[in-house]
Amino acid sequence: MLKYFYIFIALVVTAFLLSTCKTTEKTVVKEELSTEVVETVKEYHEPATITYLPPPADSISEISINLVGDLMCHLPQTNNAKLSNGEYDFNPSFEYIKPYLQDADITIGNLETTFAGTVQPYAGYPAFNSPDAYCTALKNAGFDFLVTANNHSMDTREAGLLRTIEVIKKHGLGYAGTYLNQQDHDSIRIVNIKGVKLGILNYTYGTNGAYPSSDHTYMLNVIDSAGIIGAVKAAKTKGADIVLVFYHMGVENVTEPTQAQKDAVRFALEAGASLVIGAHPHMIGPTQKVYSKAINDTAFVAYSLGNFLSNQYWRYTDAGVILKLIIQKNYTKKTCSFKSANYLPTWVYRGDGAKKMHILLPAQWATDSTKLPDFLNTSHHQKMLEAFNDTKQILTKYNTDLKLNSVK
Repeated sequence: MLKYFYIFIALVVTAFLLSTCKTTEKTVVKEELSTEVVETVKEYHEPATITYLPPPADSISEISINLVGDLMCHLPQTNNAKLSNGEYDFNPSFEYIKPYLQDADITIGNLETTFAGTVQPYAGYPAFNSPDAYCTALKNAGFDFLVTANNHSMDTREAGLLRTIEVIKKHGLGYAGTYLNQQDHDSIRIVNIKGVKLGILNYTYGTNGAYPSSDHTYMLNVIDSAGIIGAVKAAKTKGADIVLVFYHMGVENVTEPTQAQKDAVRFALEAGASLVIGAHPHMIGPTQKVYSKAINDTAFVAYSLGNFLSNQYWRYTDAGVILKLIIQKNYTKKTCSFKSANYLPTWVYRGDGAKKMHILLPAQWATDSTKLPDFLNTSHHQKMLEAFNDTKQILTKYNTDLKLNSVK
């Protein structure tokens, strides 16, 4: 009997233990479920004020281009520059104008003489040959680039044309319009100025009948509509942001552009040029801002920059100008455009007074007698004032937006 009692007690204890284990298991499951379903939900509240960040600024670069007309060297200029030791010094010609020439990212002039050396005498009109020192003075004055295609490019024939280029290169100046060989001709000039790639092309209407031989036509750029259109397009294909075409054409001693000049400007613009500059008439011509469909933007035209330095002394020919163009490149919008222009009238003192030297002066000084050098007399003062007024009137005839630059 006692045996059955122990069996009963064992069954009760086993049942109790099994019941406890099941209860513990349920408790654990409940805790896990409870942990999984609990979520924290935050209610959204609109801020009292919202600050909007401004759009990023466009990345923009601006460059300035100084342009001048004919850099001539008549024989009286050479004679006045000759020193007692037989050498030549043209630096005094630019003494007063130098700060204005250097006040740009690039300064370009039209070289209308040759440097054939001493194999033939130095000469002026009609066949120019000047001392190399003239190029030295141009470099010292602030010129960076010379256009060389004009009616006097062949004054000392092919040998003189080639040596002229070598002298220019020796002075570290850029050039376009005449070339050493076919490869040089085909290498379109694209100058990188602070990230703005400026293409420079130069052409002349002719060379007074003296042309390179038929197998050396690469030496000289002559105005040809198809060739110019192709070159402008090639410059842009090769990466030029903006293209400048510098022409040597027109009628001497006439300020108004001819139909031929207008036609040449037109096909340069239609090809995609943004800047078209002229020289040759020895007198300043008008400027214009025009809309160009090819670039869908404003283009700038100056039909003639006149003489810059010469021995010509009659009215209009003793007046020159430093034309400054401002170009803006927008890297964000991937555009490059003409932005604005201003000008500084100049006048040439011909060494006919107390100082025997051809000297360039800001013509605007005529409006302030305190700025005039002592070697100028009343007659010089009057001619300078006349040059200032003539230049101002002609340049702005069709372009009232063109601003007069300030003088120091």
